[in-house]
Parts: sequence; C-alpha cells; structure tokens
Amino acid sequence: LTYCQEEGLFSTQRGSCEPLVLILDRACDPVTPLLTQWTYQAMVHDLLGIRNNRVDLSGKEVVTKVPQDQKQVVLSSQQDEFFKKEMYNNYGDLGIEIKNLVDDFQEASKMNHNIQSIEDMQRFVENYPEFRSKQGNVSKHVTLMTELSRLVEEGQLMTSSELEQEVACNGSLKSSTFWSEVCEVIRDPRVKQDHKVKLAMLYAVRFEKEGETVSRLVSELIDAGVPIIKANLVRGVLDYGGQGKRDDDLFGGSKSFFSRAQTAVKGLKGVDNVYTQHQPMLASITEQLFKGKLKEGDYPFHAQVPQVDAKQVNELIVFIAGGVTYEEARFIHSLQQQEGSNLKCFLGGNGVLNYKTFMQAMQLRHRLSQQH
Repeated sequence: LTYCQEEGLFSTQRGSCEPLVLILDRACDPVTPLLTQWTYQAMVHDLLGIRNNRVDLSGKEVVTKVPQDQKQVVLSSQQDEFFKKEMYNNYGDLGIEIKNLVDDFQEASKMNHNIQSIEDMQRFVENYPEFRSKQGNVSKHVTLMTELSRLVEEGQLMTSSELEQEVACNGSLKSSTFWSEVCEVIRDPRVKQDHKVKLAMLYAVRFEKEGETVSRLVSELIDAGVPIIKANLVRGVLDYGGQGKRDDDLFGGSKSFFSRAQTAVKGLKGVDNVYTQHQPMLASITEQLFKGKLKEGDYPFHAQVPQVDAKQVNELIVFIAGGVTYEEARFIHSLQQQEGSNLKCFLGGNGVLNYKTFMQAMQLRHRLSQQH
C-alpha cells in the first residue's frame, strides 16, 4: 500500500532495475538459529549476547576478570577496525589474530616508553589519545576471547557442535548413526541444559519421520534432569518448523540443500571447517533466485508490486519474519564480496536471534497456544 501511495520514495535511477524484496518465514529454516556458532560476531552473540552493538560483561555468570571500564563493551564494525576485519573469522584463526594484535600493541608500547628528547615527548603526547584507545581495544578483545574460550571448554561445545553439524549437514546418514552420540551428550553433566535441548531439537527436525524419535528424545532429556517445559521444546520446534510447515526440503533427497553441504566446503583447509560447514537455507533460496528457479507458487510476487527479473537484480532486500541470525548476515556479506559482483544486499528481520532467544520464542509460542 505504501509503495503505491508514496511511489516517489521508492523510485530508482532511470534505466536501472528495481530492487527485489524477498520476504521469508523463519519457519522455513528452524535449524540455523539452533546451531552453535564459531565465527567471532556470531559466537559473541551466541554465548554472551549482543544488544544494540553492546556486550554486557557485568553479570555474575562472567568468570573472566573484567576491567571496571569494560563491564559493557561496544562491538561495532564502524568504530572498531579489528572487529570489522575479524567479525566473520572463525574461532581457530581468531586466536592467532588477537595474539598478533597484542604483539603489535606491545611493540607500539615500547616505542612510546622510549622518550629521550623534547620531540619524543611531544610525539608521545600527540599520540597518547590514540595509544589509550588502542590499549582499551586490545584489552576488550582479549577479555572477550578469554571468556569465550572458557565457555567453550566448560560446556564441551566442540564435542556437541561437531555432532550438531553432522546432524544438520550429512543428509545420507540414518538416525541410528547419531543416536548413541546424541544420548551421550544429553547425559553428560558438563553440558548445559540448553545445549542438550537444542541438540535434541535439531535431531528431531532432522529425523522427525522416524518412529518414536520425539518421545525418546523427550524421555532422555527428562531423565537427564531437564525440566519438562524445556524438554517439550522438541515437540514445539516441530509444530513451528516441522516438515509439514516448510515449503522447502531441508534434508532429504537430491533437492536438499543441506545434504550437499559437504560438497560446498570441499577444498577448504583447517579443522575449524568441521564446525562451520553448515550453510543457512537462505543460501539455497538466493542461489535458486538468481538462476530464476524459485517456484512462484512457493514465493509469489505481490500483485501491486512490479515483477522483477531476478537475473538482472542489482539490489536485494531480504526480510525474515521471525528473526535473522549472524550466520545469515555472514552469508549476505560473502554474497556481496564475490568477485565481479555489483550486487547490494540488505538483510533485515524482527530481531537478531541466537539459540537462547529462539528457544524463548518457542516457549512463548507454546504458552500463547495454550491460552486459545
């Protein structure tokens, strides 16, 4: 309606192609918000939370010693060059880059302490604000990395995450292949309840067709001390984004995108790719979009908005109703970085999800359904 009434607001340059707006439902991919993340920005949001570009480190659950002036820190790619460069980097490489950041700062610090003349003193005073700023920035990233490392080790996240990736990406294996490993993680007292539940939710979405899978998962969770209301999220996620609720096939057969995920990462080096092999469903949808293969029955055009040839699009606006993830933001970034591409991509949604907020949304959805 706004498009029709205020056409001037949406006008584009003469001769250019109209932007394409793609509106998706979070229910088409309930897997991505549940996966443990291993790139810097996504990891911080997953384990510590980012709200309005700020990370709160003042809580009792933060064990790492945090300087008084860094109880709340800003993570912004517009203000922090190191974060801008490393925000999509994986956990393994990130540790090396933070060590290099510390080493560079130590070298700069030695130079600043070598004051032997009036000119040296003047240069130090002129550079002091920048020096202090760098000191704060180094301290911030070291603190964040220390706390992330602690949470990864204490929560056995590498073990559970590798299993999550196998469940999500390996479309050729049967449920029995993973069942004993899933049960081991659920029964492990070192693994936090939320991580047990989200692994069970992923397993349920992946193998919902197979017999008593859901009830067995719920029983395992309850036996491991998980409250019934949380254990029932396994049923809740199927009600929200199970096979009958999705247009696309996430896992099964030749049409599945996730079943081809391992092919997509062939040739990549490093053990960290075991943890980052997953690609969001958004990758498959945009791939089909640019090839002109999206089914109009599943993705219809709005009747009052001009139809656009997707192959000619220079601007793509994606909005996911139900929230977006930083993994999807990373994919959109990579889409724009492709060599020879003039594509501008914008990603939006009603909130940025991590596994905690997604599970809370599932619980709220269940409560609201009980009231009607």
